[in-house]
Amino acid sequence: MPAPRPLPLPHFTLPPLAGEDLAFVTALRSHLSSSPAPAPSSLSRFLPQLNPLRLTHLLRSPPRAPHDLLASLLPSPPPPLPFALLLHSLTPRRSSELLSSLLPSLPHHAFPDLLHHLVLTARLVGHVAAVPTIDVLFSACARRNKLSHATLTFRAMRAHGLLPRVESCNVFISAALRLKRPEIAVSFFREMRRCRVSPNVYTANMLLRAFCHLGRVADAAKVLDEMPDWGLDRTVVSFNTLIAAYCGDPGGLEHALELKKKMEREGLPPNEVTYNTLIHGLCNKKRMQHVNRLLSEMRAMRVTPNTVTYNTLIYGYVILGDNGAALRVHEEMVTNRVELDIVTYNALILGFCQDGKTQKAEHLVQQLDRQKLEPNASTFSALIIGQCKAQNSERALQLLNAMKKTGFHPNYDIYKMVISTFCKNKDSQGAVDVMKDLLSRCMAPDKVLLHEFFDHLSMAKKLHLAQDLQLADKGTRFIPAVYYTGDYRSKGEEKNAC
Repeated sequence: MPAPRPLPLPHFTLPPLAGEDLAFVTALRSHLSSSPAPAPSSLSRFLPQLNPLRLTHLLRSPPRAPHDLLASLLPSPPPPLPFALLLHSLTPRRSSELLSSLLPSLPHHAFPDLLHHLVLTARLVGHVAAVPTIDVLFSACARRNKLSHATLTFRAMRAHGLLPRVESCNVFISAALRLKRPEIAVSFFREMRRCRVSPNVYTANMLLRAFCHLGRVADAAKVLDEMPDWGLDRTVVSFNTLIAAYCGDPGGLEHALELKKKMEREGLPPNEVTYNTLIHGLCNKKRMQHVNRLLSEMRAMRVTPNTVTYNTLIYGYVILGDNGAALRVHEEMVTNRVELDIVTYNALILGFCQDGKTQKAEHLVQQLDRQKLEPNASTFSALIIGQCKAQNSERALQLLNAMKKTGFHPNYDIYKMVISTFCKNKDSQGAVDVMKDLLSRCMAPDKVLLHEFFDHLSMAKKLHLAQDLQLADKGTRFIPAVYYTGDYRSKGEEKNAC
């Protein structure tokens, strides 16, 4: 059997110790090796004379001492050469722990130097020990969301013939997804394949997620089809990821239902995530009869409906306008002792508000405190919708201000609804005040709102109120000048300039 080809690692030697340096290192090594282990405070007499050369030789072949005691010899930030040698001497787990504690204190510009010294000292410890150390650095950087440092480490490993473990690659892909950079996850997977790092099922499932986040559902479907060719068994998670993507894709619901049948044929029973995803997709399409069939199947398969299931059903009936059915689902939740959360209440509140039953909606809001739940942006939005439907512009404005005071940010549709309600109530000053607030948040009103707003001011003969609005809008120009002059009716399609 031919000898393995040597790795293209650089040659590096340490200058020898002599005289006082040798005596100092020998004395410190003996002190650290004593039994029982010395207290960290006992090192104080050595630290003033511990220069980088002495520290490097000590850690080149570290004494048998607790790892945290050895780490305490490193100044902050640690010099790259002794730090690299210490990392090489530790087990992967200890090395990971040390990096987790010291990487935050390492200046950004110092990282390439540390990486260089890890590669430089690899021959001193042998390539078998070098691979885990640099691999640990790669995964440690990814865990701390330092993708640029992790990428540098990966490139250095690849350049010197050192391949990372698939588990470390998974940490990098997971970090990219966590940082909402799915394109980086896909690109890195291709690099993995070029370097002949074999993916495992976790890699494949994360790649599915990445393609789905990018809206590339066809590519995600291709990955699912190719998993057996990679020697990987498809899991429920694999199917659920693609089912969710199909449910969110226009016209993809039938594909999602077919995929559920396919996973059943492969002996993978759907779980609550599968059913909840499909129920959500069907509710969005207002296919409630199919939802009820799926719910019956879910129970027959002994998959218990949970809070997410019931919340989806309630919201589905609310958007369908069947508030009675939504309340019956809520009663079933209470009967089955399923936990109610803020999403449950928000859906019920929205249902009451759409029916114009604002007092019942307010009563539900009062129940939140007893349930130890706090209103969120959706709660306020639903209540504002209810007041606008009731043409109660002042109460809608109070809720809008309360929403902002609580730290939530109303969206454009909420502002548009409140302004429109003020216009319908012929309250010009209220409409102008809310429009100013809208502009201050760098939101450009659309043509429909602008026409309604300026038509109201014109009919009320209060166009002079728009003068203050024009001053507020001067820097951003969200409202074209023709609206202030009244010439907008004779103009074609207007474009809001930002």
